[in-house]
Amino acid sequence: MQRLRDHLTPLSQLRYLAWRALPLGREVTVKLRSGERLSLRPPPAEDLATAYEMFVAEVYRPPFSVRSDTTLRIVDVGANCGHSLLFWAKHYPRAHVVAFEPHPVHLAMLERNLALNSLTPRVSLHRAAAGVSAGEVGLLDAESASTIVDATQGRSLRVPLIDFFEAVGDEPIDLLKMDIEGGEYALLEDPRFARLKIRTLIMEWHRTRERPDGKVWCEQRLAALGYEVTQGIWSSEVNGLLWARPREAEARP
Repeated sequence: MQRLRDHLTPLSQLRYLAWRALPLGREVTVKLRSGERLSLRPPPAEDLATAYEMFVAEVYRPPFSVRSDTTLRIVDVGANCGHSLLFWAKHYPRAHVVAFEPHPVHLAMLERNLALNSLTPRVSLHRAAAGVSAGEVGLLDAESASTIVDATQGRSLRVPLIDFFEAVGDEPIDLLKMDIEGGEYALLEDPRFARLKIRTLIMEWHRTRERPDGKVWCEQRLAALGYEVTQGIWSSEVNGLLWARPREAEARP
């Protein structure tokens, strides 16, 4: 079984192993053999898990052909600590990324990871949660599972909310990624979603109290909007990945 450390340069392997063996509560910066530099926080932060998903499991590697030379605009909703942005930059070198992330700690890590890789100019960052209106909302502070909640709930942060559709406009989106812990339903339900010009969609669905049938609902909604849906690399009872692209793209050779 491949581990994150197996993908590090020799010097970074030594630094990483020392960091794991002597936990001092500090961040560590390591370099992948493929060239990316990562700033990682120690547990209970989930940077190690997200780095594993991105660079070892490669959960965002598409199950169908997506041309890197014509993928010019990527929208990343729920960019977390920025590992997905590094993945996009590596695999789609001509793309500019529009990213949304509301969590202040994740934003700091995201900006650090972009700076480490000289990628800041390639990313337009919205420091806000993506929704169907603008304002302010509560964000449950739960690491990568942080989600929009009633602002009166304990452990919630007050964060800006941006109208996703106004933010992205009507320019075509070559690849849209959504991982927003249940926030995907409001975006998918909005009639403006049908008007987006999306070539490829990767999303994580989540079972919620309001959507206990989250996977089926997302599949049916996307199919009704004219998308061909493909299962992602993993799925569980409570969440999983779905890929989608317009049916006319599926029909093309």
